[in-house]
Amino acid sequence: MKKLALLILMLLTMGYTYSQNTRTAETAKPPRPQYQAAKKEKKSLFGFLKKEKSSELKTSEEERLAFRKRVSQAYKENAKVEYKSQKIKKKEAKKGEKFHGHKRPPKKRPPGKQKFCKICKIKH
Repeated sequence: MKKLALLILMLLTMGYTYSQNTRTAETAKPPRPQYQAAKKEKKSLFGFLKKEKSSELKTSEEERLAFRKRVSQAYKENAKVEYKSQKIKKKEAKKGEKFHGHKRPPKKRPPGKQKFCKICKIKH
């Protein structure tokens, strides 16, 4: 029995010492970035129907100018839409204040003939 226990203990220690260590002390290096000056286009069956795009390299100043132009156009379009929406909101706010939810101002009746309004919950 002692021999069997000793044999199992030796096998376990040998397996433990010769087993592969998966942890490494060094950290893995990230791959180097790959830069591409011009995008390569794949050839297709109907490639002759497409218009060719100019793949000229631009200077940084030209890129900046093109970017500013795109941004300013988008800003102008957004500003127009925003202005219109603000105008509509102002109109709606004025309507609500003046007429208490009515489209037109309610009729002013004498105190004896006033009726309770379900819309604005006021007698008029």
